[in-house]
Amino acid sequence: MQSATMLRDGNFKSVREAMDRMVQFFADAPILAELNEDKELVYTTGRQLYDEMMALGEGLIRDGLKDAHIAIVAENSVRYFITDMTVSCGVGVVTPIDVNASAELLSELLHKCDAGAVMCSSFCVDKVRAAGLDRIITMDRRVEGVKYYDDILELGRVPEEESIYRNLSIDVNAPAKILFTSGTTGANKGVVLTNANLTANILNCMDVIKAVPGNTSMSVLPMHHATEINTHILTRVMSGRLTYINGNMKSMMTNIKIFKPNIITIVPMIVNAFYRNIMAGVRKAGKEEKLKKGIRISNFLRRLGIDRTHKLFAEVLAPFGGNLDMIVSGGSMLNPMVIKGLNDLGIRVENGYGITECGPLVSMNSDTLDDYLSVGTACPALECKILNPDEDGVGELCVRGASVSSGYYKDEEATRQVFYEDGFFNTGDSAKMGKDGRITLVGRKKNTIVLESGKNICPEEIENIIGNHLDYADDIVVYRANFNNGNLSHPVLCAGLYIKDETLRSDRDAILKAMKTVNASLPPFKQIEYVELPSVEYPKTSSRKIVRKDLPESCSGQGLII
Repeated sequence: MQSATMLRDGNFKSVREAMDRMVQFFADAPILAELNEDKELVYTTGRQLYDEMMALGEGLIRDGLKDAHIAIVAENSVRYFITDMTVSCGVGVVTPIDVNASAELLSELLHKCDAGAVMCSSFCVDKVRAAGLDRIITMDRRVEGVKYYDDILELGRVPEEESIYRNLSIDVNAPAKILFTSGTTGANKGVVLTNANLTANILNCMDVIKAVPGNTSMSVLPMHHATEINTHILTRVMSGRLTYINGNMKSMMTNIKIFKPNIITIVPMIVNAFYRNIMAGVRKAGKEEKLKKGIRISNFLRRLGIDRTHKLFAEVLAPFGGNLDMIVSGGSMLNPMVIKGLNDLGIRVENGYGITECGPLVSMNSDTLDDYLSVGTACPALECKILNPDEDGVGELCVRGASVSSGYYKDEEATRQVFYEDGFFNTGDSAKMGKDGRITLVGRKKNTIVLESGKNICPEEIENIIGNHLDYADDIVVYRANFNNGNLSHPVLCAGLYIKDETLRSDRDAILKAMKTVNASLPPFKQIEYVELPSVEYPKTSSRKIVRKDLPESCSGQGLII
């Protein structure tokens, strides 16, 4: 099946120009879709999306919010996307915030971004009020005492010649969006992105993301996540391709059967969970040998140019809607065995790399799918280099280009630490780069474990190896913790394994055997010394990353000594 890059037409300078171009090409095409309260699919065409943007923008300006910093605290929806686009296209500065943020964190982030108003889901109103903001607009239904999205739309439905919003000139270098980093290893920082950054990111995506014309996609990641709107939805909208909006991650597996998408964009932890669930189902049905035989036949046929994967593995792929043939993953290292395993089943994995400060897309392996280890080469408009490489060529990945932010909002010290005078941004990720420009991630610098001997351990590398031997583990995390042997307390390399299935979790002999096999493949200084087997999953961000700063400092004493 031939693939092609996203439709590209000209170097537009702002997101508004991009939206003007979209409605010119795709006015009648269904662009977005979501389920209503009756679980019926509701479609939004290019023209409907554009007209609602124009009305909402005008309404917000007439409501006194021109140049305001407006936060969004809501579940994913078509209205969320429209609000994000509308504010960043001329009303003011938009800041999407995790809808699941605690009241304390929400208050902190609203203060950090200087929010003057909040557009939110109705169930967030009390939390927003507790944060000290009373300029609130609900997006899903009316709540007494606050304004409602529909009222703002009505206020903005004016003749074109009377519209302020339609005729705004946009400073492409002024802040348009503030995106908070996840804070998994430190305090949340507000990344400032301009229209120039956002449009450069769209063009980067169109240059490297390949997809079959006419395909459909499903939006899963929370929309405050840099990847979801900036890279996934916005690029597809600009290409006239239909994207189904999933309200929240809890409903993902239910809705994927309704939407039946060709593509889904997710983070590595969810990719791993997809593959783990597939293999668990196969094992439970006693069909492992049948699957292996099917893969051998399929791979033989594919070498002859015949693809029968979706027929051969229809039963396996049914829980994902039946049409899924591509996963786009990015953000951190992805297990090569998982990439190969999904590819064998007919689901192509495009493994990319992105970080909020870069817009976020940096690279994509669309042209190097045979290389399961790399995240491809940098987008053509970006420049990458490895800073301070060691003898293996591993160093800190730095990026320069038009999509890269100029710094953090009102945080000069944090900006100086990673945004350099020559225009390069230090991602904080350890990587190496081949002569052909292919980037291979090694791990997150802040996650690196430094031993007393001076040797460095990348936990993500070991986590992937463990996952290959314990593919039924739902969470895998490697970290240092203090072990008390009754006399002395000393640090050990610990593997935390959350296994949801109680029967599998209770089979400590099987786990111990698998972990000894893992250790046999590792040099002595990387070998796991202790295994924790918690009965509850580890704390995670809304994009399903384990919050490493919340990992226990000491071993429980209830785990396994290797």
